[in-house]
Amino acid sequence: MVGIELSYVRAAFIAYEPGGYPNRRRVIPFRFNPEGLTRTVAAEGGQRPTGVEAARGAAPPPSGEAPADAAAASVKESFTVQIRLDFADRDPALTTLDEQFGIAPEIAAIEDLMHPAQTDADLSSDGTEAVRAASPRPTVLLVWGRKRVVPVRITSLKIDETLYNTELHPVRAEIEASLEVLGEPEARADLAVRSALDNLGSRRRELAQMYYANTSAQGSNILPL
Repeated sequence: MVGIELSYVRAAFIAYEPGGYPNRRRVIPFRFNPEGLTRTVAAEGGQRPTGVEAARGAAPPPSGEAPADAAAASVKESFTVQIRLDFADRDPALTTLDEQFGIAPEIAAIEDLMHPAQTDADLSSDGTEAVRAASPRPTVLLVWGRKRVVPVRITSLKIDETLYNTELHPVRAEIEASLEVLGEPEARADLAVRSALDNLGSRRRELAQMYYANTSAQGSNILPL
């Protein structure tokens, strides 16, 4: 399971610094498990011929090969997760955070996952160096139980702050996180993504086979083709 020892049943984000898998990680457990999440799974076909090529008709593929658009087809999956934060439910015995900041540190930690990771060079910089290329964003895994660890890219955060303390720091908020599941292009260069995707695929096929075996054993009154 991508080298992660899970000792909790809460959902969480786990973030790896670029090149830091499997040791350099940050864990952001959700204070409350969301009551649900919305998943969207869509098939994306390859690009079809256009213009003159389309008018003439694309050349047929060699014998035994699938059409180019079928071969290039991929499945894209996305999530929407509602994350609820409430300062009143924080256990003082389990935190060293200064209470004057409310839940602002937790919100900032989630927001930080959308920004380029800070490198050792950034920390030692005095600001006088030539402009460097931005660092890549951390690799983020959505942990949803012990059997579902999903590599994701956070595409947007809708943060609804609903209550503040006397310093105007938020003490209650809901975050709607839109997540895009990473795919093969990212997996080629990232071991964390590769491992998570392999486990997800194996688990999906395992569950599907369990269902097929169950329905086969039951028999059926469905008309055969």
